[in-house]
Amino acid sequence: MSLVSGISLCGVLLSAGSVEAGLQQSQRSGAELKANFQYLLSDFSGPVPSQWARLDFDPRQQEIYTLNQSQNEVRIFNRQGMEIFAFGGDGSIVASIDIAVGDDGDIYMLARDFGRNAIQVLDYRGEPQRVIELQGLPEEFRGFNPDRMEYRDGRFYLLDSRMLCIVVMEAGGGFLKGYDLGPDFAKKAEEQDPEKKKALAPEISGFTVGSDGSLFFTVPTLFSAFRLNPAGVLDSFGTSGSGPGRFGVVSGVATDPRGNIYVADRLRSVVMIFDPAFVYLGEFGYRGDRPEDMIVPDDLAIDPAENRVFVSQAANKGIGVYSIHLAR
Repeated sequence: MSLVSGISLCGVLLSAGSVEAGLQQSQRSGAELKANFQYLLSDFSGPVPSQWARLDFDPRQQEIYTLNQSQNEVRIFNRQGMEIFAFGGDGSIVASIDIAVGDDGDIYMLARDFGRNAIQVLDYRGEPQRVIELQGLPEEFRGFNPDRMEYRDGRFYLLDSRMLCIVVMEAGGGFLKGYDLGPDFAKKAEEQDPEKKKALAPEISGFTVGSDGSLFFTVPTLFSAFRLNPAGVLDSFGTSGSGPGRFGVVSGVATDPRGNIYVADRLRSVVMIFDPAFVYLGEFGYRGDRPEDMIVPDDLAIDPAENRVFVSQAANKGIGVYSIHLAR
């Protein structure tokens, strides 16, 4: 695959008071990528710091929800990237590890102690409403303790990143189906390292659900991203390396309405874009200290209406917002 490197610069004054800046980016021959930094999510004091926050975007209200796990604090930001509400951080909500927003505006919190607190349902002000418990879990999933959660079309998708299992449950908590990915990952690891010299246990990092119900996840130790379609067919892509389109330490993953796949890389501090056939289209980002730069990117969220990508980062940098234009 031939790669063409390029830099695109552009400056536009934003309503949030920051400057849209062009980013260092690489492009595949035949693809046109324009990625511009808009701003860091902020309150009236400036950018809001957070460490690898969990993200979920509400397309109906055009709001982004963030969960800062270290402080167990939820913040809600409007379309312009300004904070409009915050709660938690004071022991008022159950310790949580992931967040999702429902179709009716309910906020779902995946409890850190899932066996005891399950999924907490809060209203828009963070007031507890009810608890959704997983029911009818088959014996083969005994010990299932999810640490990632996605909600789409009335279903919850729960991931246990260490057990390498995914459970799909209905809105009321009933078990629908489950996937044990351990055997598939073991086979992939054996193909990459037949002499078992590395012996690194696979663990899932990024996780998301596509519009057609396909599951996407990344496994850093396998230098791979995976797609599990509704029929149960598992596909993978990715090549290790430090150049454009290569995987260093992959983390967050997201998809847009066109089926393009966004993959964050902690080591390279970039977000790569692949089409539905896993063809590399380009990437954006650069490790540095400027606001538009990235520091160890992790979770991703997509605004499908305005083609924006939200990127959580390390070093308390907070969440960067980037506008994307991709044409082929």
